[in-house]
Amino acid sequence: MKRIGWFTTARGPGSFNLFSTMISRLESGEIKAKLAFVFINRDVKGNPYRTKIIDMARERGIPVIVFPSDTFEPELKERDIAAWRDEYGKGLRERISPYEMDFGVLAGYMLIFDPRTCRKAVLINLHPALPDTYKGTWEEIVGQVVDNGDASYGSTVHLCTPELDRGAPIAYDSFPLSDLRERFPAREQLIKEVRARELKREAYLLMETLRMLVEGQIRVTHGRLLDSEGRSIAEPPCLASEIDTMIKEG
Repeated sequence: MKRIGWFTTARGPGSFNLFSTMISRLESGEIKAKLAFVFINRDVKGNPYRTKIIDMARERGIPVIVFPSDTFEPELKERDIAAWRDEYGKGLRERISPYEMDFGVLAGYMLIFDPRTCRKAVLINLHPALPDTYKGTWEEIVGQVVDNGDASYGSTVHLCTPELDRGAPIAYDSFPLSDLRERFPAREQLIKEVRARELKREAYLLMETLRMLVEGQIRVTHGRLLDSEGRSIAEPPCLASEIDTMIKEG
């Protein structure tokens, strides 16, 4: 059975929705894997979503690792961000080393991994943008999508590399924006609605991608994406139609 490491900053409802959906898929047997641990890079600090994720994990016997990055060696961070990232990565690897992990999932994880960790482990990231488009947080990205008049939007699951949001895409979702643009001409409301639609769909994208990885339909070998027959995957699959069906079926 595949062992998955779960990495999250757990700052809001999106992170909690991804985690609770993952737990549901594991417990139903739809994804035949187990969580090796949950890694959170922030103290709880009264955040209800972190509290709920930690409680859900511990109730199921899943180890929880809390290693705050915002208070880790602040002077080094101010002086040399690359060196700081390497040091934090070293601490991260030490903390997850007792647990076996086939691959890690970054789900609402708001921190860039250091190069060595990216080389040592297979890590996949859920990024709120279409392949090879925007980088940054969802707030930054959705604002650009709205301002640039993009006809479509979606999210991507990709390999995690030291270069921010530029690893090889594994699978993605895309949906049109024309109806939202017609119904919500005001910029701030449109941003809110675009994000809400993406948020509703991203868990389905991540779960379906994880199922494909766990079942071997997609394999990662030395940073390359291969199909079940060992052939290189030239273009990542768009799972929009599958996601549409899953949403309709509830």
